[in-house]
Amino acid sequence: MSRSNIFQVGIPLALNRGMKDVIKCYVAGRYLPDDPKEGIVSFAVPEYGVLFRCSAQGNKADLEIIAFLTFLRFVEHNIDIFNSRILHIYTDFPLLVYLMNKDAIVPGMDAVVREAEKYAKNIKYEVKFVHERENRATGSVNDIPPMPADSKIKIKTFANLSLTKPKINLTNITPQESSGGGIKI
Repeated sequence: MSRSNIFQVGIPLALNRGMKDVIKCYVAGRYLPDDPKEGIVSFAVPEYGVLFRCSAQGNKADLEIIAFLTFLRFVEHNIDIFNSRILHIYTDFPLLVYLMNKDAIVPGMDAVVREAEKYAKNIKYEVKFVHERENRATGSVNDIPPMPADSKIKIKTFANLSLTKPKINLTNITPQESSGGGIKI
């Protein structure tokens, strides 16, 4: 996979049909095979046909949290579509599940929790665990239907968000997980 940014989004016609109160969403951060400090962050909302992928830098925790916070930004910029729904955000990264459900306190991660809590004021969500092979954020583009031209998803506004502005530093997780440099969002 190329290190250049990849942006893939789609949304099916089901958007305007009657929908359930809960919507399943998926987030993931993965290393590129040839560079352990460079990776891909992605999120998927299969019900709406949304699949987003973008290159990012950081350690495993950085990539997972960038994916999660990037997804929350996306939802915030499309709040008119998501505001009446409860989002079940699935990840295969247990630390994220523990942090967001306040089942664990990890030194240096309280800034991540505070950032997520800002979004929780306007977005109803729960973070849940899913096995890696069931995480749709890592699936094929062919698994997600394309977005029709008349969708209400805001792409241009979201595409202008920066993933390079440092906000949260994750260098105090543990010596084996920390590669220095921290998270860049």
